[in-house]
Amino acid sequence: MPGVRMKFECLFLVLIMIFLSGCVQQETPGEDNSGIWKPDGIVKENEYAGSMILYGPESRGYSGGDLEVFWKTDDENLYMALKGKTSGWIAIGFDPIEWMKGADIVMGSMDGKVAVVEDQYSVDNYGPHSSDEVLGGTNDILEFGGREKDGYTVIEFKRKLDTGDEFDRMLTPGQSISIIWGMADSNNLQSSHNVARAEGYLDLGANASKAPEVVASLTASEQEGILFIREEEIMAKDLYLELYKDVKLPIFWNVAGSEQIHMDSVKILMDKYGLEDPVQDGNGKYANQDIQNMYDDLLEEGAKSPVDALKAGVVVEEMSVHDLQTQIANTDKPDLHSVYGGLLVGSEKHLRSYIRALKERGAEYSPQYLSEEEFDKVMNM
Repeated sequence: MPGVRMKFECLFLVLIMIFLSGCVQQETPGEDNSGIWKPDGIVKENEYAGSMILYGPESRGYSGGDLEVFWKTDDENLYMALKGKTSGWIAIGFDPIEWMKGADIVMGSMDGKVAVVEDQYSVDNYGPHSSDEVLGGTNDILEFGGREKDGYTVIEFKRKLDTGDEFDRMLTPGQSISIIWGMADSNNLQSSHNVARAEGYLDLGANASKAPEVVASLTASEQEGILFIREEEIMAKDLYLELYKDVKLPIFWNVAGSEQIHMDSVKILMDKYGLEDPVQDGNGKYANQDIQNMYDDLLEEGAKSPVDALKAGVVVEEMSVHDLQTQIANTDKPDLHSVYGGLLVGSEKHLRSYIRALKERGAEYSPQYLSEEEFDKVMNM
């Protein structure tokens, strides 16, 4: 049956050609596809331009956990991955005005093998944060995906740098932007963050530093800086709680709560590098004499009136901004940059809050530690 045999041979050749043509479209051995972005929940080598680790301390009901952020940009889009040590949701908020207010939030979790990601906006200092669509905006997450494995949740997403939505922040390549972030142990996006929450700065430049694989030793200056910042944050908390007792302004109670998180963030660095804690027994006692003198003087002045108390708060936060900027400039260690950057964002917010409260009472303030230009820059963020 030569006809049948010929048909079989022709069919076989066609199948071979189809198979070979399919092989051309597939990855070939040794081909580097690591730099291709794909929202699959797997962060591949060279898939992103920069990364940083954000440290969430164990503090006041938070179990603690770190969030690693990866990113890259092109002319139109931001590509980002969030990798958090949790089986619940993770979230990042861009450029809040004050506390959480005005934050452009991306929040995601895994529902089994399906990623759930929302484009949200925080309407006030402590929320609520709702989806942009509920507020009258648009969902501007173009692509997303993720996975949960070995106690980590990874969410990847893509959005335009400028979405045109009033509930989104316009981003630019190379921009340094303040962020807030949080994690929970539940994948229900309506549940409260109970694993970690903190603040930070994100540099969207392509040359952002990546976390080192090994812990490098501290210089003497870096060690002294960590101990100084630790006591400075503790002093701020102690002072605000005492001023709250004197003048009963809620702002002192609220900021004192943030200072607790700042203190615990610095403690992460101390534990990591094996530094002895300078904290003294009892509130209002400090190893650093300059910090001790400042606490004593500001407590005495601040107790005189609500305006004097607010001015004391401004002095502490202005000094904190100055000192954190100095510490950041004097180290090249990514973990110190990450922690100090988060503290700096918080101190700048606190400074703006105290100045606003002063102005509401008709009082003025002239900067003591920052230049007029530096001070105005913080006020106009």
